[in-house]
Amino acid sequence: MGCPAMLLAIPYLLGAAQCVQLIENGGPGWLSLLVLLALWNVFKMLWIGPISLVLLLRARIRERRTAPLVESGSARPVP
Repeated sequence: MGCPAMLLAIPYLLGAAQCVQLIENGGPGWLSLLVLLALWNVFKMLWIGPISLVLLLRARIRERRTAPLVESGSARPVP
C-alpha cells in the first residue's frame, strides 16, 4: 500500500511545477494556492510510504510471535 501511494506524489509534483510555470508567465496569483495544496499532498504521499512499511513490519513481527501459540492451542488469535 505504501509504495504505490508514494508514486501518487509524482502527478502532484508535476501539477505544482506546471502551476509555477503558469504563474511565472503571468498567470493569476491564486494558482499559488494550488501549488501549496499540491506540495502539501506530495509530502503526505511521501510520508505514507515509510509509515506503512513500519506498520507492516510491526504486524508481521506480531504474527510471528503469536503463531506458535495459536498453533499449539494455548492462546486464541487476536482479531
